[in-house]
Amino acid sequence: MSTAYALAAVTAVLRAQLMAYLRATGASSAVGGVSVSAGPPDRVTVGNQEGNQVNLFLSRVTRNPTWANLGPPPRNAAGDDVAAAPLGVDLHYVASVYGHDPLTGEILLGHLLAMLHETPVLTRAAIRRSLAPDPPDATLPAPVAGSRLAEQVEQLRITVANSPGGEESFRLWSAFSAPYRTSVFFDVSVVLIDPLRGAREPLPVRSVTAGTVDVHGPEVDAVRADGPTGTPVTTGATLVVTGRNLAGPDTRIRVGAATASPATASATELRVPLSAFDRPIPAGLRGLVVTHSVDLGDPPTPRAALSSDAVPVSYHPTITVAPADVVVDSSRTVDGVLLRTGAVTVTVAPRVEATQQVTLSLTGTAGTILPAPPGNGVAPGDEDTDRIRFAFRDLPAGTYLARLRVDGVDSPLSTDPTGRYTGPPVVL
Repeated sequence: MSTAYALAAVTAVLRAQLMAYLRATGASSAVGGVSVSAGPPDRVTVGNQEGNQVNLFLSRVTRNPTWANLGPPPRNAAGDDVAAAPLGVDLHYVASVYGHDPLTGEILLGHLLAMLHETPVLTRAAIRRSLAPDPPDATLPAPVAGSRLAEQVEQLRITVANSPGGEESFRLWSAFSAPYRTSVFFDVSVVLIDPLRGAREPLPVRSVTAGTVDVHGPEVDAVRADGPTGTPVTTGATLVVTGRNLAGPDTRIRVGAATASPATASATELRVPLSAFDRPIPAGLRGLVVTHSVDLGDPPTPRAALSSDAVPVSYHPTITVAPADVVVDSSRTVDGVLLRTGAVTVTVAPRVEATQQVTLSLTGTAGTILPAPPGNGVAPGDEDTDRIRFAFRDLPAGTYLARLRVDGVDSPLSTDPTGRYTGPPVVL
């Protein structure tokens, strides 16, 4: 791969190639000598002192889309380097011609276009020859000559681009702060710059082992809580997973980062209590996956070989609000309506983590949604809490139904025998 000096090396190669072409074709002698420069157009001398000149200007650099999406991400979720992919860029040039005498500009322009047409690829031999000229070029810095441009994987391709229209051309040369001259626009692709930082290399593979597993992996159709139809998944529930090919070698059920073995397993149904998982599952919308394992490695270790697609599971929080958890700090009457200001503390299961999205909805005499405190009130040093305090201001006195929403999933409401919602109540 190339070093970061490769951009300057490309310009140096183009300058050398064009100068050699003008000499070989006799164009330089025909116009009485010509120079090839590389720099911004505003630095070129124009007017009465204008000489015969072709100026190459690297006006723009863009990231090559192919190399930008090639290979794995350079960093993992923890931010560690896992790959050292090169930076692939495309170079966009503006080549302008200058001449004091009539037709000189057209002569140089024609030979410039011919050189670009006859040199669609900068070969490795041409790059090496241009970066190691004989006699040596005093204007070529040693790091540019040693940029390893000829050793990069991709060859450099030259593509002549269409010139911009009148309005865009006017804006371009206004940005150059230079008098307009006839120009050719062309691109050079792709320059690969090797990163200086290295990636974390994996350890070599010591041995290769094989195992067998049924090619028909588990397929999950639905997940519900054990009980009557419509029973929400709450703390203490048993999950019932239905589908096909569910039972298999070392069947495991994964919900988020938590895993468990089913209490009962058949080809069409798995049952597992939430209490059987190896870590607490936070409330909210979670993905459930069924996996089958096969023993691999030395010594043989179970490894997940087949898995189902993730199926969403709405894990509902449950809350209780004791009368003592509702504290009214002040009251006032506005237009005959008694308004309360204070706080209500909710006890919730499962425990809520500091990063979860939590709100408390109160529905009754009036309706409001109360945001949770910063970090959901989790104490410093702790990861979660089962008590959250919500402050309210100027709520009409009365009885409200409380629903806690955690990561988009609401706590269930209780009902009486007639189906009317009755709680959990909050009395202000």
